[in-house]
Amino acid sequence: MTFQESDYPNLKKEMINLIQKYKNPALVVEVLKEIWETHKQVPLYPGIISMCLPSMVKEKKIGELKRGEKVLIRTPGCEVVGTVKSKKGKRIVLEKPEVVRRPQSVEIKKEDIKKILVLEKGVLEKIWPTLVFKEHESTRTIKGRRKK
Repeated sequence: MTFQESDYPNLKKEMINLIQKYKNPALVVEVLKEIWETHKQVPLYPGIISMCLPSMVKEKKIGELKRGEKVLIRTPGCEVVGTVKSKKGKRIVLEKPEVVRRPQSVEIKKEDIKKILVLEKGVLEKIWPTLVFKEHESTRTIKGRRKK
């Protein structure tokens, strides 16, 4: 069986869909950790992991939340990912919160910068260019269908 005949391409597709759907890096990291934990339980069955993926993130009401659950809370100004510590009436207390704000732009002073990490694209082509094959005109797809 080749890689393409296995369930791994579908798992990869499901993970990419998840990233596009939630767009919150902190939530995506938590889901990827859960995918890894599931993978450790059934390492030879990526199809089972793909089947579990849609159930890994569920919408709940405040009253349904339990202590210790990881949550993503969207507010008008930001998104917060954290662990439920407690509920007090109409309030939720989160431990280890990660706040994601999405301004249109941001200006950072040089003296405030501690470290800059850059995502390098095209690393395979730089390291091992003979492994990168240019897409042939006849194999290009349009919205999932082969071009005729």
